[in-house]
Amino acid sequence: MRGALFAITLWAASASAVFAQVQGVELEAPEPMPAFELTTTDGEVFSRENLNDQWTIIMFGFNSCPDVCPFTLSNLEYAISETALRVRPENVPKVVFVSVDPDRDADSVSEYAQFFHPDFRGVTGARDQIDTLVEATDSFYRLLPPDRDGNYDVQHSSAVSVIGPGGNLRAKLQPPFDPGLTAEFLARLQISYRKEIQ
Repeated sequence: MRGALFAITLWAASASAVFAQVQGVELEAPEPMPAFELTTTDGEVFSRENLNDQWTIIMFGFNSCPDVCPFTLSNLEYAISETALRVRPENVPKVVFVSVDPDRDADSVSEYAQFFHPDFRGVTGARDQIDTLVEATDSFYRLLPPDRDGNYDVQHSSAVSVIGPGGNLRAKLQPPFDPGLTAEFLARLQISYRKEIQ
């Protein structure tokens, strides 16, 4: 995916300032998600089919992340609560945390995500399946070389991806995910989507 596919969405002059502050961008042309298959800690499958008929926010990270992941998940908890005040219950986005460190996180990724909100879903899986979703969302990660004790860190995207009903990537959001501004962005994104399908 190329950065040129993204454009800051300006529904109105008054909305543009809000969008600039929230650092949200909507794709000029939504990108369909490819087939993939990841699992929760309990082995429940999360796949392309789970993206149908709902709004989904996907973020990448790892359980032992010291700052970006807990910061993002905490802010998303508040942003989702704010969004629930602006959209119908069935349109409140589902948050999915994808661990890019399955070797260390496979047994605890779901518990980690649910620590921030009971409805947040934590998944991981085979490296090729993770990479498929990372590439499709124009995200990135890199496992750093381990030290002599075998410990290693992970670099990864701080942005989250917004997937619309039908499984198309429709927008990207950057930190700091201010709850009110993020909720406004997501609500307006849904208005744009409804106009598109009418």
